[in-house]
Amino acid sequence: MNILILSDTHFRRSFSLGSDFMKKLSEADRIIHCGDFTGSEFYNFLNSTGKLTAVRGNNDHELKDLLPAEVQIELEGRKITVLHGHLCSLSTIHLRYQNSDIVIHGHTHHPQIENIGGQLILNPGSFSMNRYVDQNTFMTLYLGPSEEPRAEIHYLNNRRT
Repeated sequence: MNILILSDTHFRRSFSLGSDFMKKLSEADRIIHCGDFTGSEFYNFLNSTGKLTAVRGNNDHELKDLLPAEVQIELEGRKITVLHGHLCSLSTIHLRYQNSDIVIHGHTHHPQIENIGGQLILNPGSFSMNRYVDQNTFMTLYLGPSEEPRAEIHYLNNRRT
């Protein structure tokens, strides 16, 4: 299973997506967004694929009644928790969600792939307007029924979009 993971897109109204990203989007079996869409347009675009699992972030005022703060799903036999990350301590996230095989969050804008005692902690970074690191990022997660999960960070550019 090929899962496209995004967070902190911060698109208020219009958005532009490159051909490399659109290819990854079309290849995805599932899309996970960890919040901070900021506006409803990009949410509606991703939701129209029928593949979206999403949570709200601290800037999702338009979507606050539509999206949960966190969600638990099971894919390929793995328990996955998705949240934005603004409502908990990220330094102990592995303890708070210790029953999850994979925890996916955003909020910090820093991409992260970390294995803590067999639990995978993922942050796709920020897709746009990244004020904390030099590159905008997203992630893919590959899950198979009898193989270890494999995550990959994709870099969009060298500076802010």
